[in-house]
Amino acid sequence: MNELLEPTLGSNLSLLVNTSLVDVVAQKIRSNIYTGKYEAGKKLIVRELSEEFGVSHTPVKDALNRLIAEGYVEALPRRSVVVRAYSNSELIDAMQARMMCEIFCADQIVQAVGEHPEILAEMRDVQQKMRQIVASRDVFANEDWVSYETRFHQSYMSHCGNERLYKFYQDLGTNRITFLAYLGTNHSPLKMSTLESNVLEHQGILDALEEGDSRRFINASVRHISRACEDYAVDDECRSKLEKLKKVKAKYET
Repeated sequence: MNELLEPTLGSNLSLLVNTSLVDVVAQKIRSNIYTGKYEAGKKLIVRELSEEFGVSHTPVKDALNRLIAEGYVEALPRRSVVVRAYSNSELIDAMQARMMCEIFCADQIVQAVGEHPEILAEMRDVQQKMRQIVASRDVFANEDWVSYETRFHQSYMSHCGNERLYKFYQDLGTNRITFLAYLGTNHSPLKMSTLESNVLEHQGILDALEEGDSRRFINASVRHISRACEDYAVDDECRSKLEKLKKVKAKYET
């Protein structure tokens, strides 16, 4: 069993640690992953992280456990923890699952948006923040971008009317995986042209929801997901999966 997961006296004492310290350590590790300082596959050693952040081992262990649950790092045999690597194939699989969720829930989402104007208000607010990142040409606002992407889509999916499906959708983590898979392969943040496309596609989703048009919402959502996968179709397996997405996309184009 991995050392980080064992219920030792030290981990029990972690209950006495100021939670905000664990938050800070977890945030620092996340930021280092998003900037590429901690690359995919990098071994994260508790002692070294404690020295780097100037804290004891306990909050570092607790932070790593949290990041394991969030999918940023993974526990390996022999008590090792490494930055998680995501393959392009994994990403496209997750995107296919996400697409099915959004198609299945489209009617309920459109209905909920019509009944709860605060959903669109939240989406517009996030969209404006993303526009600001694009306008500033800040390609290194990595963590903020992923956070805004996630908030944008979860604003409407949280009203899908199915708690189990929404939990599944959250666990897919497609916005995080999209960024980390690209970073792991290209050793650079997402291209500015990709960010610009995302903003335009988000506007299409917003417009469809404002009009209360389920089919248009599906069209905009499927187009967004399909385009997001194009940069990752770099081998025969991924290209085959992308073609399946495009066939679904074609069904909803009008």
